[in-house]
Parts: sequence; structure tokens; C-alpha cells
Amino acid sequence: MSGELDFYIRIFENSQDGLLLLDRKDWRIKFINQRFLEMTDLELQSVLDDQHTFLSNFKLFGGEGIEHTASIKSRKDEESKFKYTYIAQGKNDELLLLRLEEFQEKKLAPWTGNVYKHLYYNLPDPVVSMDIRGNIITANPAFTELLGWNLKSVKGADSLYTDKDAFNLRKRTLVESRTVLSQTASLKSKDGAEKKFFETIWPHFDEHYDLSGYTAHFQDLSREELLKAQLDASQTNYNRLFEYFASSIVIVDELGKIVNMNSAAESMYGYSRVEVLGEDYDKYFSAGSDRPDILEIINLTRENGGRYVEIGIPRKRQNGGLLYTYVTYYIVDLSGEGMFALFVLEKDLTTKIRLEKQLTDSLYQLKETQAAAIMGFAKLTEYRDHCTGGHLERVQDYTRALAESLSEHSEYMGYITPEYIDDLSLSSVLHDIGKVGIKDSVLLKAGKFSEEEFEMMKSHSKMGGDALSVIADDVGHKSFLTIGKEVASYHHEKWDGSGYPEGLKGTEIPLSARIVGLADVYDALRSERPYKKPFSHEEAVKLITEESGRHFDPDIVEAFIKCRDEFAQISDLKSDEE
Repeated sequence: MSGELDFYIRIFENSQDGLLLLDRKDWRIKFINQRFLEMTDLELQSVLDDQHTFLSNFKLFGGEGIEHTASIKSRKDEESKFKYTYIAQGKNDELLLLRLEEFQEKKLAPWTGNVYKHLYYNLPDPVVSMDIRGNIITANPAFTELLGWNLKSVKGADSLYTDKDAFNLRKRTLVESRTVLSQTASLKSKDGAEKKFFETIWPHFDEHYDLSGYTAHFQDLSREELLKAQLDASQTNYNRLFEYFASSIVIVDELGKIVNMNSAAESMYGYSRVEVLGEDYDKYFSAGSDRPDILEIINLTRENGGRYVEIGIPRKRQNGGLLYTYVTYYIVDLSGEGMFALFVLEKDLTTKIRLEKQLTDSLYQLKETQAAAIMGFAKLTEYRDHCTGGHLERVQDYTRALAESLSEHSEYMGYITPEYIDDLSLSSVLHDIGKVGIKDSVLLKAGKFSEEEFEMMKSHSKMGGDALSVIADDVGHKSFLTIGKEVASYHHEKWDGSGYPEGLKGTEIPLSARIVGLADVYDALRSERPYKKPFSHEEAVKLITEESGRHFDPDIVEAFIKCRDEFAQISDLKSDEE
């Protein structure tokens, strides 16, 4: 299925209107949504099998954007009447979008005895007659239905127009030209909403051929413009499915203007949709001058193949407060179609990020509080994984034992200091923090991964490293987060270069990642998983020893053998506590 068709499906699939997409080159149906079939009581296959007969129900030549009517027979051979409009789409108008609506019979106003007056009162479009000063003399029922005004509630014609200067200019032009005028106009309904119309004005003349007033006829353009806006914005304005997302979604166009936002975004930020539509994204949501603006984000997203992830990004709330989010940017960009949208999909991580910032601020003050809080933050990822309880505590203790054993090696005596051991132990719990970016269908899968799923799972190393890199840079000095970044990024690298994400080899792999990598593997071997039973301590020691020089640094394996009894005690003790 083409990317173009996928795109339209995402837009049309859950529309409340019946929608049909045609290719004008061969007049074949490219897409028809379920709502269309429900309204017409037709089966998809019968429509596709005889498209020529089906399309003969519609007049598709001329009258684009104008409301038409059609009578369609259902599969029970019952005839129903519908309203429909259609508009051309695509760079060369090669596509045609048809929208179907239920037809409601409208009661005619009673006969007045005058054929012209009768037509006046039964026109479906608003019609208003005014004197030369702009006072309304009479208006038809459609005027009241669409705009809510009646002759008593509206003061004058100028109060109907959103742009009074344009209205006055129009009136002067009419006086000077004394001919029919046609143009677009924006009118205000009684509830304050703005509606767009195509306006035609006819002048009135008295018996001396002096201008005495005029009549204005308004054709509603808002519905057609709304449908066009849905497509031009390239995704789901007023789409019910859009509202079902629990995460915040804000859509911007290629100029960084806000096209749409869902209810979750309104709730998260405190802004209403109406308040921000058409405004610059950065004006409302960007926090901090050091952040890249939305146009830079668009470029970064393009450079990353249409998907770009950031963690811990500050955003402004309507009340002035800050929130921190896990954000994924998606681009929907159809080459040649002129359609573009950047989706900003966010999950609120304010509590986690606030905790993280508190930890970095108190780095030199409250070490124990810091360690406990980091453990709590890291557990948020553990809770989403198959990891058994206590995994992080055990890895932390294994890391400390292994680092202390390795510090006795002559080559590392000057490097592995007590401070280094403290920081390494503290940061070891962050090794899998990138898993927060892995979707549940992959992370929680009990069986064997497909090749694609395994590649997706492997990406947690880079995501975790990138996230901690951003935070470490913000801290502005070397801290345990610097080691955490190394651990998160490279704990799956192997001594012989066969690991990931970069295939580093030997001492190219940071020492911190080599140590935590062995501690993590030992705990994985000793833990039960949905797909395996736990190995005994002796079996785990044997397997790790056999991988010396392949998976693991020989020096670290040697240090592990020296402290293997301590590993067994930690495993037994933590398992008992669990």
C-alpha cells in the first residue's frame, strides 16, 4: 500500500462524514471509508465491482465545492437522498475528495401570494435586505438559522461583519458603481463565532433611479474551507480518533504554526485549542532560549528519517509553570502533494525530570538521598520491563563488588578510586533507562523477537545515552551522570567488537560499561524470565568465564572470579528480600 494512501486513510478512517477519494485519471476509487458504506447501506465489494454505475449517482463535472444532492439505492433497493460536496486535491488536481452527508428535508415557508417573496423566504442561504444607511429591513429564515440573529437583536448590517472597514468600503463601492458586487465576507454569528461566506450584493433603486438600499445573498463557505483545511494541515482536524489519544498531540505546519491539538494537550498545557490555532508553536510551548526552535526541530526530524525523540524537554504551561516531557516528533510529508505536518507527541515526565534535577542540584550535599531518588527513577523503567524485582539493587551491588575487586589490579589502582566506585555504583541503575522509549508491544513481548523488533529493542542503548548526555551537559560539570551516560550507551558492547550499538572493541569500550555489562549479564543469567529458568551460580560463573576475551574484558572476568562468592551472597540475600 502506498504512503499516499496510508496518509489519506489516517485522515479519513474515523470521520463522521462519508468520504470517498477518486483518482481523476481513470475515475477509479482510491479509498472509501466505513461511514460512507454505513450511510448508503452498501457493501464495499459491490461498490468496487461496479464503480461506473455507483459513480453515476454523482455529478462530478463543474460545481466543485458546491452542495449537491444524490439519490442512492441501498442493497435492499431502497432509495435514500443525500447531500454531497467535492473538491479537487493534489498538485495537479488529480484527486477528488467527495463528502457525503445525510439529507434532511426542510419545511418550506407558507405561500405568501408573491412568487418572489416566496422564493426569498425559502432560499437555503441567508438573504438580508438593507436601506442605504445599512439598517436591516428584512431577512429570511436561513439568516436566523445560520447566524442566530433576528431583526430585533441586530442593530445594523455593519454589526454583522467582522471587518467593519471592509463593509464600509463595500458600501461606498456600491454607491459609486451602482452594479452588482461579489466577494468573500466574514460574518459574526450571535454567539461570536466567525463564519465565511461568498457574498453577492444587488443594489435597490427608487423611481428616480436613486440608490435606496441593497440586498445581500450569502453562500456558506465555512464547511468547504474546513474540509480543505483538514487536508492541507495533513492530519485529522475534527477527527474523533485524534481525540482518543491519551498522550498530548500538537500538530504544526512547515512554518511552525499550530494547526491542531487534541484534548490531552489542552489538559496538559492549560491552553484551549481555539486560543493557539494559527499561532507560532514556540510562542506558547517553548521554554528557554537555549532550546532549538520548532523550525530547527523540523530539520532535525527530517535528518533522522522523519522521527526524532527527546527526553526531559521543558515546556510552558498556560499558568506559567513548567512541565517536562518525553517527546517524539513525527513528520508526515507527501512529496509532490504539498502536504506537511509535524506531530509533537508528548508524555508528561514532569515528576521524573523534577526529581532528576533535584538530584543533580544536591549532588554534593545529600549523597544518600540522591542515590535513593535515582533508584526510584530508574525503577520506573524496570516496572515496564520483564525484569524481576530487585534487579537494579543487585546490579548496583554486583557493580560495587566488581569495581572494588578490579581496583586491586595494578593497572587500575590509580583510576578506580572510592569516589569512582561510588559514582559507578550510583549510575549503574541507569543502564536501561532508554527502555522508556521502547513501545510496550516490543518491551513486554514474552517470545522471541523478530529481526525488526530486536533492532528496535537495541535502540534503548542510544536513547538512554542521548538522554543522559543532554542532562549531563546541562549540569555543566563532570558528575556520576557522565558515567551513567557511558553505562547506558555501551553496556551491550562486547570485548571482541560484536556488540552494539557501535561495535566498539576492547578498551574502546568505557571501563564503566565493561564492568556494569558483566554485572547485568550475571543477574540476567541468575534470574527467571518468561522464556527461561534461572541458572545456578556455578553455571553463571562457568558461562561468564568461558566468554572471557569474547564478550568480556579478561581483566574484569579475573576480578569477577576473585569476588564470585560475594556475587553469590548478593544474589541469595536480595532474592530472599524479594
